[in-house]
Amino acid sequence: MRALIELGVDVNKVTDNSWTPLCIAARNGHEPVVQALIKAGADTNKASNDGATPLYIAAKNGHETVVRALTEAGSDVNKATDDGAIPLFIAAKEGHVAVLRALIGAGADFSKAKVGGETPLYIAAQEGLEVVLRALIELGADVI
Repeated sequence: MRALIELGVDVNKVTDNSWTPLCIAARNGHEPVVQALIKAGADTNKASNDGATPLYIAAKNGHETVVRALTEAGSDVNKATDDGAIPLFIAAKEGHVAVLRALIGAGADFSKAKVGGETPLYIAAQEGLEVVLRALIELGADVI
């Protein structure tokens, strides 16, 4: 990766579905590659066609170290997909407690709801994810 960056490749070039190299590295949990891309100027908030950012993609796939790298680099923790889902929502839905803790530590909004009104707490309850519910409540989510 470093050799390609040194050759001047466009680190923000997108595929047909608007995925950048950073999105792909985030999906696969390749934290050293994520760090190299960030250092080379990759846009941490560049979203795919459906509005998924590298942070959202990493959160969905449970890659805590990538989530931390992206939030430390300034990724917007509350940037939503086209349907209004933020990274915290998808981490809750997928049952990734360590990821949701990292997102909350970085300032994710518990109350931000999808277009249909579902919050992270709502989706955890719907999916029957007791460990996620407990973590969200412990971390300050409003149950009312």
